[in-house]
Amino acid sequence: MVTTGSAPDFDERQFEALYHEHFGFLVAVAIQKFRVPESDAETLAHEVFLSYLKDPQHVRDLNKWLLGAICHASRYYWRVHNRQSSETELQIERIDPSTINILESLPNQIAAREALECLSPRYQEILRLRFFEGLSVPELAARLGVKKKYAAKLLAKCLRRAETLYERKGRRRLRRR
Repeated sequence: MVTTGSAPDFDERQFEALYHEHFGFLVAVAIQKFRVPESDAETLAHEVFLSYLKDPQHVRDLNKWLLGAICHASRYYWRVHNRQSSETELQIERIDPSTINILESLPNQIAAREALECLSPRYQEILRLRFFEGLSVPELAARLGVKKKYAAKLLAKCLRRAETLYERKGRRRLRRR
């Protein structure tokens, strides 16, 4: 006979028989009545038995106590699970401000990338610095090591060149169809 601190007349064999007799029932209640996933239902049943082991002397009707305990454990499981799910849903429902008008801006972004592909690496770099990194014309001039007026002319030239090459590319596509 093995004894625990809280139950002086605890019999390990008796508890083992009790465990084997009721474990399947507790798991089935959690699964069928409360739709708890099987692995979680087994965990809940183990927790119920651990709770019983802590203080078996306060249990008057074991069958009723076990049934009540698994029901309470299952309800608690769903309260916690739903709370976590709703927090996850709230995080999912938060809108990223950068994606609000994405469908409207996507064609422009695709066109811009295709236009950039038509340009020389130097022109690509100038347009990338201005429009993707957001440099002003004076900042662009400083980065390129040229005067502001020349940077503005160079930027205009890059844009005209991109537009011309992109239009040509579009006409070639139309001819192929």
